[in-house]
Amino acid sequence: MEADFLDTPGVVATEVGYTGGRTSNPNYEQVCSGKTGHAEAVHVTYDPQKISYKKLVERFLRIHSPTYDNSHIRGGQYRSEIFYFTPEQASTARQVLSEQEKLTKNKYFTKVSQAVPFYRAEEYHQKYNQKNMGAFCGGWFKKK
Repeated sequence: MEADFLDTPGVVATEVGYTGGRTSNPNYEQVCSGKTGHAEAVHVTYDPQKISYKKLVERFLRIHSPTYDNSHIRGGQYRSEIFYFTPEQASTARQVLSEQEKLTKNKYFTKVSQAVPFYRAEEYHQKYNQKNMGAFCGGWFKKK
């Protein structure tokens, strides 16, 4: 997913990590245990003059499978969740989800949650696709 965002015009930077859980500074093994409550996530820095938050949410929904409830896999670390920083972002994310559900006639399992501390993942996780010649984690991500 990080690679897809990096290829998006207007995205300035990305980093992968963990958020939405109870443990401070978790590592990959702790997150995989399912005991921290964290989701694996991509923190996206973007230029709002070049791409809107709405377009980023739409892109997120295109590059993974929001219609598949994967919240139970490996303790929920692969759940579909959008973390927002402002009430406007929350409203936009919910609006896009609603529009997409109507358009596709599918139930989306994506949660919209207030941003909480984000913990950068280990270096070997950063830019994973570039380091591993196009490999990707998980089987439910799809390219457009």
